[in-house]
Amino acid sequence: MYDSILRNYNDMYFILNMDIDDFSNQFLKLREKELEQKIWELWLAKIPNMTQENYMSYDEMLNIAKQRETKHDISVNGIYIDQAFF
Repeated sequence: MYDSILRNYNDMYFILNMDIDDFSNQFLKLREKELEQKIWELWLAKIPNMTQENYMSYDEMLNIAKQRETKHDISVNGIYIDQAFF
């Protein structure tokens, strides 16, 4: 995460001088973008092996991953999200 913040701002001094609310908002947006990228890569890797029975769209997979933060017992086709995604 630290690398991503520096990649976006290039200077820690700028970040340290940000308002805490602005920093929090930027941090949450960055975290969401990283999650979207991870799920996109996972979806691309899984799509060749998907059939009609187990097909899941990118949006469905992303929604499940976002719910993961509050619910740890979500499963897809009997595989828990913790095992399937991370």
